[in-house]
Amino acid sequence: MTTENIEIKHITRVEGHGSLYVTTKDGQLEDVKMSVDEGARLFEAFLVGREYTEVPEIACRICAICSASHRLVSTKAVEKAMGIKVDEQVTDLQRLLIWGEYIESHILHALYLALPDYVGHESVISAVQEFPDLVKIALKLKKLGNDMQILPGGREVHQVTVQVGGFSSYPEKGELDKLKQRINDARADLQACVDVWATLEEIPFERKTDYLAIRRDDEYALVDGDIATLSGIRAPVEDYKKYINERIPEYSYAKAGDMNGKGFFVGALARLNINQDLLQPFAKKVIDQLGIKLPSFNTFHNNAAQLIETAQVFDMAEATIDKLLKSDLEWHEPQVVPKAGKGTHITEAPRGSLVHSYEFDANGILKKANIIAPTTMNYVNMEEDVRGFFPQIAGLSTKDIQFNLNRLVRAYDPCISCSCHVAEVR
Repeated sequence: MTTENIEIKHITRVEGHGSLYVTTKDGQLEDVKMSVDEGARLFEAFLVGREYTEVPEIACRICAICSASHRLVSTKAVEKAMGIKVDEQVTDLQRLLIWGEYIESHILHALYLALPDYVGHESVISAVQEFPDLVKIALKLKKLGNDMQILPGGREVHQVTVQVGGFSSYPEKGELDKLKQRINDARADLQACVDVWATLEEIPFERKTDYLAIRRDDEYALVDGDIATLSGIRAPVEDYKKYINERIPEYSYAKAGDMNGKGFFVGALARLNINQDLLQPFAKKVIDQLGIKLPSFNTFHNNAAQLIETAQVFDMAEATIDKLLKSDLEWHEPQVVPKAGKGTHITEAPRGSLVHSYEFDANGILKKANIIAPTTMNYVNMEEDVRGFFPQIAGLSTKDIQFNLNRLVRAYDPCISCSCHVAEVR
């Protein structure tokens, strides 16, 4: 009996440090371990004891790629705990902020990190020689996403204007009008990216699993909505613990999520599978061109799903800017009176559903915090995907097996640093 250990230290072209360990006996898969190698970052623990105004400021430091999502979901969880309801202009500015993050994050992953897997390059650095125009377009689109975050949020990373109860400042209408024109002009650039992606050969892998995202019936939900699954669950976000379980594997610093002991998928593909009836014209055109049939159970389609969502965001952002241009955009100072309360919110970060849940005392001091990041939710499903995918590649060389497993995990666009939390320190 021959035992072989296939180790990937570290998975490349992802955020953070993670490794994958696969054990086979006589060519048959025996064990899979996805190890997150970064130390626990203790955010949930050191948020405790902070004033409510400090919580979103600290929470957004969990990640520098999806800081807008952490900032906003934290803010909205605090607002729920304090019983605060914001007006429609604030909600629209929040959406604009998140959609900017979607553009820059999706373009970063699809074109900088995933594309080299399809075109035989180790990185975008080597790919630039073969695809110079595409890489230049990717840079332009990523800058558009960054600038869209700056306008309502004050800066690209760890935004400063988002406050409990509103924003510290509003953008000028002239700036919004210019942004709308830039989005419209960028449609041709995004279409050029889609044209290239349509020529790529996708891996024919399919494994049935459940998908989870937030859902609204009036728009493609990215900022707020109910918990929804492809299997038919629909529930308030406050009930998340009924469906999402967490544990810490003994071989990893990250928490792992499951539903009823099984993995589930969050991210762009999950959102498309659950909210396909709410797609806008540009996204519909892209999905038809790429030939993806929904629901899709091919994990590798998550890469293309990010381009589809980018097209969706273009349409949604232009409509929201039109709405803001017709409003008075009159700034109001947020009025907040601290009180005891609990607040839970789920926002769709680019990589998937993101939970922040808080409990405050009567002085607005945080007593308890629970944060579940997308990569935590995907953890078990990633290991299950490796088990399902391995028979397709078992006959390849060790080097090719490593490449394909790297590619599979990378398709999730994991944000590994976000997954490293513990809820208690004893």
